[in-house]
Amino acid sequence: MKIIRDLERNIVVVVAVIACLVWIADAAIDAYIFGHGSFLDLAFFEVTPHEFYFRFFVIAVYSVATVILVKNTGKSRRAQTELQKHLAAIESSMDGIAIFDADHIYQYANEAYARITGYGKPEALLGRSFSLIYDDQQVDWILQNIFPALEREGRWHGELTARRKDGSLLEQDASITRLEDGTCTCVMHDITGLRERERSISRSERFLRTIFDSIRDPFCIIDRNYTIVRANEAYAQLKNKAVGDLVNRTCYRAMYGTEDVCDGCVVRKTLQSADPCAKEKKVTLTNGDTAWLEIYTYPLLDESGRISHVIEYTRDVTDRKKSEEDRRRLIDRLEYLSKVDGLTGLLNRRALAEQLEYEIDRAKRYDSELSIILCDLDNLKEINDRYGHLTGDTTLQLVAASLRSSLRNVDIAGRYGGDEFMVIVPQTAIAGASSIAEKIRTSVKMTDVRIDDQTRVSISLSMGVAALKVPSETMDAFVSRVDAALYSSKNAGRDRVTIAS
Repeated sequence: MKIIRDLERNIVVVVAVIACLVWIADAAIDAYIFGHGSFLDLAFFEVTPHEFYFRFFVIAVYSVATVILVKNTGKSRRAQTELQKHLAAIESSMDGIAIFDADHIYQYANEAYARITGYGKPEALLGRSFSLIYDDQQVDWILQNIFPALEREGRWHGELTARRKDGSLLEQDASITRLEDGTCTCVMHDITGLRERERSISRSERFLRTIFDSIRDPFCIIDRNYTIVRANEAYAQLKNKAVGDLVNRTCYRAMYGTEDVCDGCVVRKTLQSADPCAKEKKVTLTNGDTAWLEIYTYPLLDESGRISHVIEYTRDVTDRKKSEEDRRRLIDRLEYLSKVDGLTGLLNRRALAEQLEYEIDRAKRYDSELSIILCDLDNLKEINDRYGHLTGDTTLQLVAASLRSSLRNVDIAGRYGGDEFMVIVPQTAIAGASSIAEKIRTSVKMTDVRIDDQTRVSISLSMGVAALKVPSETMDAFVSRVDAALYSSKNAGRDRVTIAS
């Protein structure tokens, strides 16, 4: 091809060479074959006009013929080269390309077409009908729809369903063009994998939609712009909205009519931290009931690791809150019962001892006064024996009531034993404590136990009062001194107050 192209570019040289060859050849024939003279004379010195015109004519004919031959050969080679290029492009194409004639018989198929259809080599298709890769139903559809369209418009593009040689499904995106002689070219792209991925995505979407719709708790998905991209019916009912009024709107505008993110927004916390968050919120429902909600948020990340959406999941924890409140009240009640005497409602002995120990420590720490009063109900055994234990219990309750009415808010009273009561008097010297003790004794003395309409029983207290000796006295020593003062009151005739020495 390079020589031909050079000849085309240097056609003058070619003609000159031909002229020289013809001139020399004719002189040689006249000299050596016909013997008309010497070669040199006939070639250069004794050329007759007849020979000159004859040689010129022959040179012209050969030159024109040669030029025409060279040009035709060049065009043919160029056309062949272009054809080879096109064939190479067709053969290297990833798409299947086939040509079938007016009788629908394959005349050509590239390697990709044979590979896609499962026949391996194009030779397995040539000379066979295009219906080889289609079932009867698809062939009927092609004949009724595609070929009429080719007759009218000359081309058709769409999707077809074929079968590979092994019978497996082959979904095609096909472009068919009809030529003037009825021959058709088909360019086919295998979209089986694409359609399968689309079906898989569709199945996944249906699966996720089913899961989404089956969630009975309020649930929504919010993007980085706080736009609700999805919400279930439970979420809409919680907000007293329709789903359509929430989706594709910012959460704060759709639910609260504001133009900015709400204070304490848990979605914002997740967008800023990229961490799951949770909070509890007390709300009033549309029916006026109060409910406790637990709101969870979870981040969704894109391929680059950046937060793209936030899942907001809400649970009604009202029942749990009520259970926690009931449990707290029960604990408080048990703690109260563990510290309180069941009969009188005053502190029991264990709680009284804990409180006394605390007050002693505080008095020593701050070098303050502390006194205690120990009371004993006189003649409780005789009341129990004569009128019964129920009357005895009533008597203890009356004493407890007198204690409450006689004490200050800072004073602490408790049942120390069966018929004994103790009063802790913080930040009070012995004189003040004695005054309080006398007030208690007088109040009890004025109280009668009513047995029936005619019978009333008078009661009294024997009492001891002691002040803490700071900083060294222990609780046991402190209680022993006030106990000794109490017994001094009982031994001295009862119904009196004795100050510990």
